[in-house]
Parts: sequence; C-alpha cells; structure tokens
Amino acid sequence: MNDHSPEVEGCFTVGAGVSVKGTFSVPQRAIINGTVEGEITAKELLIGTSGKITGKVSAEIVDVHGEVNDTLNASKALILRASGRAQGAIGYAELEIEKGAQLRGTLTVITDEPAPAATKPLVRSTS
Repeated sequence: MNDHSPEVEGCFTVGAGVSVKGTFSVPQRAIINGTVEGEITAKELLIGTSGKITGKVSAEIVDVHGEVNDTLNASKALILRASGRAQGAIGYAELEIEKGAQLRGTLTVITDEPAPAATKPLVRSTS
C-alpha cells in the first residue's frame, strides 16, 4: 500500500513550535509554520502566520503570512499578506502587498530580459 499521495510528494512542512537549522532543497511546496535558520529553496513557499525564516530563501512563488529576514528571491511572485513581514535583500518578478504588511530592505525586480549592453561613444577618424 502506498501512503504517498501526489500532492504530498516532494513537499516539506515545519510545524508550529518546531525549529530547524540547515540547507533545505524542496522540489515542490514548503510550508513553514515554525522557525527555520539557514537556506531554503523550493518551487512554492508558504510562510504561515507563526512561521519565521532567517537566511536565504529562493522560490518561484513566495506567500508570506509570517516573517522572513535576510535574503528573499521570488522568481515569479512575492505575496506579502497583512500579517507578513519581510526584511533584507528582496528580489521579485511580481509583487503583491496587502495593507498592514511590513517590508524593509532593498527591493530588486527580477526580469527575464538581459541587461542592456553598454553603448560606446561614436568615434570619428580623421584621415
């Protein structure tokens, strides 16, 4: 008998009251209701109201109801809920902030477009 359902495979959950430290690579969804210190990479990341992450966070979609500090990169979308707090170096492709949310730090828009090439000044030669 297989106890794994498709929606749970590749997922990681830290329950309320649980503290973990380390580097975590999650293929699908990570749900954080406890405390994480370190680095977490996931496809989707949900930080619950009691959740707190201190360290480097990287995911396509980040939904913050709790707290994240240090470095946060959301390659598709960052959603900061009314109860959410984000502080540090924050990169995002799309940003949604609810009234009451707290956001402090350096914000950088992540784009798929390459940086424009430096232009050279025109030089005329005289012969």
